[in-house]
Amino acid sequence: MTGNPANSTTGVNAPVVSIQGLSKTYAGGFQALRDVSLDIRKGEIFALLGPNGAGKTTLISIICGIVTASAGRVTVAGHDIQTGYRHTRSAIGLVIQELNTDAFEKVFDTVSVRRVLFG
Repeated sequence: MTGNPANSTTGVNAPVVSIQGLSKTYAGGFQALRDVSLDIRKGEIFALLGPNGAGKTTLISIICGIVTASAGRVTVAGHDIQTGYRHTRSAIGLVIQELNTDAFEKVFDTVSVRRVLFG
């Protein structure tokens, strides 16, 4: 490997999630995402914010393998979400906010309930 490992896709500071040129156009012609690219590295704090209809749910759904992208590439822990889907899906945890049981519940209790409901 040459160059700075911090700038590498396989080095010490490689992205945990890498999104390159991601687009999604639904069958009706609605374009939810257009050429989205970003890298999230281990230890970073990342917030996905935007108004309703901005594509947040579509982006998360593509990363988790629930929705198929129209174009682009996503890797999780160095594995492509299409070709290495078993590894990437086992590395991702998704907690849907609509399934709220108690706003003041401890995180451990919330995750325990989700494990029982969804395996």
